[in-house]
Amino acid sequence: MDDLERHLETQKCGPKPEVQQCQIYNAKMVASGIRNSQGGNVVSNAQNLAIDLVKEMAILLDRQEWFEDPWGLSPEIQARRLRAA
Repeated sequence: MDDLERHLETQKCGPKPEVQQCQIYNAKMVASGIRNSQGGNVVSNAQNLAIDLVKEMAILLDRQEWFEDPWGLSPEIQARRLRAA
């Protein structure tokens, strides 16, 4: 939330939203899914679960642009990662 508040201030995004408005998925549910995952790489399973939940929320909120980059990286960070690869 601190990072979000700082972003809202620096970008002049308006009033701070309520915590539940910022939550894309339930962290406890994700942790439970990771804990109960069968085989494979735990980190990959966690990443896949989180991305699936973001995509599900994108459908519910009609935010098609989230499908382009479900990690939410800015174009600058994406470009930096491509240059580093």
